[in-house]
Amino acid sequence: MREEEVKDFGQFVQQIETFSLLSEMVVFRGQPVSGNLLPAIARHDPMKNTRRLEKRLLEQVSLMGAALITLPEPKTLDLLVLAQHFGLKTRLLDWTSNPLAALWFACADPEPGDVYVYALEADDLQIQNVYAEDPFCQNKTRLFQPRLNNSRIIAQHGWFTLHRYSKRSGKFVPLESNLDIKGNLTQFTVAEKNRDEMLKSLDRHGVSRRTLFPDLEGLCKHLNWKHGLDGG
Repeated sequence: MREEEVKDFGQFVQQIETFSLLSEMVVFRGQPVSGNLLPAIARHDPMKNTRRLEKRLLEQVSLMGAALITLPEPKTLDLLVLAQHFGLKTRLLDWTSNPLAALWFACADPEPGDVYVYALEADDLQIQNVYAEDPFCQNKTRLFQPRLNNSRIIAQHGWFTLHRYSKRSGKFVPLESNLDIKGNLTQFTVAEKNRDEMLKSLDRHGVSRRTLFPDLEGLCKHLNWKHGLDGG
């Protein structure tokens, strides 16, 4: 995995532009911690095979949330994406094809400290016909584009990595340790002192909570930030 430091918005854009020379498909992820590129279901205990638990959870989502699910005859992966969207811990990890969205998610995190943006060159990592497959029977951790059926996934240019439990390793393997993937990763570090200016630059270029969360909640939280009312 390559590592780079980013001091300002212009430098970030310049560095990101070089990926067009290296790969046709690149996705990005912003987060407040270095590494640990694991889906939420695996972060507490990567050694635990959660396949049965996840299937039970999805069954409960399907039964108890039947009145709330508007998708006609959803596939298992549809339910995984929907549940992930509303906070259930799954074997999916969020990515975006928009590097500025990833930078916003990193810099807007409420916790202080340095933050990180990951770029994943994914030309050979995409799953074909993913909705026809069982998401719990994948041979390798791979990338896929979900159905664009809700406003946030559309606004955030959402993609996911679908992670598998490795029986050989006896755990979920973080992407930065995955032999098939780690060479395709670049980590960009944004120092804590540069985060506020990054957010202001992103807002000037049309990337903010209002645009990434295109609903009334996103607008109101954006206005709180814009007028210095956060944390009061």
